[in-house]
Amino acid sequence: MVDSTAFSIENRQKILEEATANEFDFVFTHCGFKEALFCLMASNLGFRCAIFCEQDFEIELHTVVDAKNAGSKSIISLRERFPHLILPDEYLHIQKEKSRFAALFSNRIKEKDLPRYESALKLAPGSSVNLESEFKINANRLLMSMIKSAVANGVIILNHVKCEKGNDKELVVSDGLQLITESYSVHYNKLLDFRSSDGEHKTELHMCLDKKGLFLKRSLKFHVDNQVVRLIRYQDYFLLISESEDVGIDFVNVLLRELSALFEDEISFNENDILSSQLMPVDSTSNLKDQLSALEKECKKHLNVSGSEFVERLHKFSIVDSHFEGRKEIQELIEFADFKFDEAKQTGIHPISFKNVFYRFGSESDQLTELAYEWRVKYGPGEKLWQNVQLWYLYNHEMICSMNDYYARINSLNKPGISNLTIDEEVMNKCLFV
Repeated sequence: MVDSTAFSIENRQKILEEATANEFDFVFTHCGFKEALFCLMASNLGFRCAIFCEQDFEIELHTVVDAKNAGSKSIISLRERFPHLILPDEYLHIQKEKSRFAALFSNRIKEKDLPRYESALKLAPGSSVNLESEFKINANRLLMSMIKSAVANGVIILNHVKCEKGNDKELVVSDGLQLITESYSVHYNKLLDFRSSDGEHKTELHMCLDKKGLFLKRSLKFHVDNQVVRLIRYQDYFLLISESEDVGIDFVNVLLRELSALFEDEISFNENDILSSQLMPVDSTSNLKDQLSALEKECKKHLNVSGSEFVERLHKFSIVDSHFEGRKEIQELIEFADFKFDEAKQTGIHPISFKNVFYRFGSESDQLTELAYEWRVKYGPGEKLWQNVQLWYLYNHEMICSMNDYYARINSLNKPGISNLTIDEEVMNKCLFV
């Protein structure tokens, strides 16, 4: 078995050779959320699994679990396994027109009580505010955590691999990076594909905004042209998400005006506050509940795992980065992150930078802290030290093979700023890819 600590570009040939020496129960030529979690569960039941991706590992999971799905048993079970990657978040849902039934809902906030929830908000006459509970997901980190956990459990997983059908139940694989010249024959019982094109496709605009010193106790939801817009809090920026087919600057300015109108006059947002923006294709089945429901059916079909067993199985596999000594709730995680920062602060890392590391790598951040102290003499304290430490970890543990892989691992969204500990391409190529 290839050790999880060897999940590095340097060991690609060793991994391919091990793949040739085994016959697999299940093989995939695509790796998204369902495939990674299926292999993690199947390997825990004793099945041999392998995943070979032509490109990099693909993220199909939406970053938000909405209020109507937040109480799902399977979602709660998964959240308990990855508490630092599926974070509970409370929203103030602002609606311009108050429903005549608004007073009947227990989550409605009376106008006189609003300052206790968010003092910076300014509501238009007739507006109503409800308090809702959702989850925000670090989707690509969740996928990467499942991949590393599956590798630690004996699953063979590689990105940037070319695959061709060979003889009966044979897959011929070769290194797409051309670091390895040989081709390898992989034998399997079942070649599976969980991808579906049945979902309705739409687009969402994702914008990272400068926080401008604005501290919100909760995230916000409001409406523009009958579309829900979310303003989600992160450590050092806001993420604004809106469903839209229009990416013109006029639409963006409408969003920013509507957002500014929610706050006191001295707080406003404009084009200059946009750190980055992306138009994201979204499948209607990319939400976590639908992904888990589809996976449950595949587990019943191929692993003979019933619906009730499926939820139980979510509790039984080991995770490489979720050793929090029983800390699962958000306040416990916040306090634990503060405690871990106290252990790391002598390395000169900024508190926000360290929180990004903690909510990215979970309990694996201990390993990064130890290395930072070891390398402090070499690089000196500060951000450069931690950029190199993070790069070392990603190279040795997450099979990064290019700058695109690197950015995907840290969920950058091309957002500038030192708090993400982003190393530049010239330094990265000099260190690794020469």
